[in-house]
Amino acid sequence: MVDHRELLADVTATLSRAGLDAAGPSPLRIGPGPEGVVVGWPPGGDSSEGVRAAVLGAAAVVLREAGHEVAEADGGDLHVAPVPDPVGVPAEPEAVPEQWWG
Repeated sequence: MVDHRELLADVTATLSRAGLDAAGPSPLRIGPGPEGVVVGWPPGGDSSEGVRAAVLGAAAVVLREAGHEVAEADGGDLHVAPVPDPVGVPAEPEAVPEQWWG
């Protein structure tokens, strides 16, 4: 498993700013996953499946809007992967004006 501490901190801060705080009484959990970060909601408990789906859906929207790659993992949890570095496209070379010799 690769260490994604910065991604974990960014996901936690992004969700916290959106009001989806895992540090409070919410059962929302954020932790390291095999290839990134897993955001989940434990099954069962006092919450209905509809509440769980709504919270995880909102978390997915917030994370995507913040620029993260989000996919649904097994069990309905969210898998947040590190965004690969963009491939640079070389700029068009500057057009050289034609020389007219006369």
